[in-house]
Amino acid sequence: MAKIINITPVANAIIIAAMLLTSINMNAQSLSVEPIEAQTGEQTELLVSLMGGGGMTALQFNLTLPVGMAVNTNSATLGTATDGHTLCIETLDSGDHLLVLYSMDLKTFGDGELLRLPVTVGDKAGSFSGSITVFRTATADAVSHPRTGATFPIKVTDEATAIDALLNDNGKMTNDSYYSIDGVKLSGEPTKKGVYIYNGKKVVK
Repeated sequence: MAKIINITPVANAIIIAAMLLTSINMNAQSLSVEPIEAQTGEQTELLVSLMGGGGMTALQFNLTLPVGMAVNTNSATLGTATDGHTLCIETLDSGDHLLVLYSMDLKTFGDGELLRLPVTVGDKAGSFSGSITVFRTATADAVSHPRTGATFPIKVTDEATAIDALLNDNGKMTNDSYYSIDGVKLSGEPTKKGVYIYNGKKVVK
């Protein structure tokens, strides 16, 4: 006669949790960052996106940027991948930024745009790179998972050099006319807000 063994509620919960974690681990999360192209002294945005966010309620990572680039930590905005999450940013002794996103209501992440960080570019032109390291995600039961980080290119051009190049490429430019930033002559003074070239210099309207 076969012996019937009853699985206790605790053991049953452990089995279910193990199955859930296995399912989540098969759908590992990843971050991606859009390449940055900006001129010296300009403010731009660093766009971070998340893939495979389902099942995770919190995440954290370290952000490393080249010397001279500064993050405006008070003006960060959350994207469509977040659902009532809170963002905390701390500057570490190394100069890196630690970013933590969490939900007190244990809401999970979606896929897509995670956050936008305003970044002010320094006065040094050249090709650089930034990186995301120590990337970890966590489930509602506070189980943490290490994830693979990401790197992204940063191209900084000198403002004066960029304008000189436009002037050299278009010998018909005149000092009393307005031009778009890519060298197209306008019919008159621009009425829309933006960046233009006038008298060989960049002007903001």
